[in-house]
Amino acid sequence: MAGDSFMARDALVAGGIDLETLRAVLPRVDPAHVTVSVAPRWFRALWGKRIAAVCMAWGIYVRPEVMARHRGGADPARVAHLMVHELTHLEQWRRLGGLRHALQYVGDYLRLRVAGRRHWEAYRAVRLEVEARQTARLVTSIGSRHE
Repeated sequence: MAGDSFMARDALVAGGIDLETLRAVLPRVDPAHVTVSVAPRWFRALWGKRIAAVCMAWGIYVRPEVMARHRGGADPARVAHLMVHELTHLEQWRRLGGLRHALQYVGDYLRLRVAGRRHWEAYRAVRLEVEARQTARLVTSIGSRHE
């Protein structure tokens, strides 16, 4: 792989994630076939400052500092946790289909905003984000017990 991309599996292995557990939890996703790339500057400009990565149907885009952490071996558990979170979004996309995924995500966000939640509160309360955070916590906690 080029210096600006890697396979998600590499970060999971480096972070001690149990791949069998991941496969059981995310059956539609094979991290050996998910490319993680640095997002172009124009794409990152669309993200909130606290967003480290974005998952699309064809791969995961990360900020340059995430790539640097992975390449430098700095905090592999943190990078692996982020990869599980993003792979969960890919699982959701495949489970729901692109249109249903987008409608549920945006619909949740807009309903929460109309209900008076601030941007970050609404984002964190989107059901697909809640699921991704819970899955990442579960998989990383099991992976750390297997070391």
